Amino acid sequence: MFKNDKLKKLDNKYNSHAYTGLMGIFMRYCHEQLEKIEFPKKISKVLEIGAGSAPHIKYIKHSFDEYHIIETSDFAINQNFDNSKIKISKYDGKNIPYPNETFDRIIISHCLEHIPFPEKFLFEMMNKLKEGGVLSISLPTDPGLLFRLGRLYLKIFSIKKNYRITKEEFDYMNATEHINSIFSLKSIIKFHYRNKIKEFYLPFKIKLVDLNLFYNVHIIK
Repeated sequence: MFKNDKLKKLDNKYNSHAYTGLMGIFMRYCHEQLEKIEFPKKISKVLEIGAGSAPHIKYIKHSFDEYHIIETSDFAINQNFDNSKIKISKYDGKNIPYPNETFDRIIISHCLEHIPFPEKFLFEMMNKLKEGGVLSISLPTDPGLLFRLGRLYLKIFSIKKNYRITKEEFDYMNATEHINSIFSLKSIIKFHYRNKIKEFYLPFKIKLVDLNLFYNVHIIK
């Protein structure tokens, strides 16, 4: 989506506080839980898509030979990593710029809900995996009941103090950013890969979207 300077400034203010306060506690927990899985094969080459400011990489527990990050914004591009194995590049957000069957693992955390035509993008990610590779997805449970209550809490008690944006700006960001609902995304994933997934409902681990804030799922190719 095209963003003028006004929208870019709003986007920066909104996203720069995603890891502060109560929301930050839950976001860090979500990243941590995405790494609590045993992988079926050695992980050599990793791709992370839409990394933002790249908060997830510090939670990675397995070793790797290459860790590629592609991002449409400047959040990750401006990060400096003291590790020659980590490669960061900017891309157009449309086509993943690597050949098929390149990666042992692909990570997409809090990103698929923003992407137009998520089913097509899901197929493309799976194509980039080697046989036996793992696609790790983390999603907010928007518009589930608990997620909406959490958003209401932020709107009432947090956005003016921490985000420094108005309630109207907060509503606008939520209306335009999460274009795919958890119910749609979960249905797409389970329809195509029901027998190849390991799923986790967070933080309460009850297998109901409405009673959790996040949905983590790993698809094994």
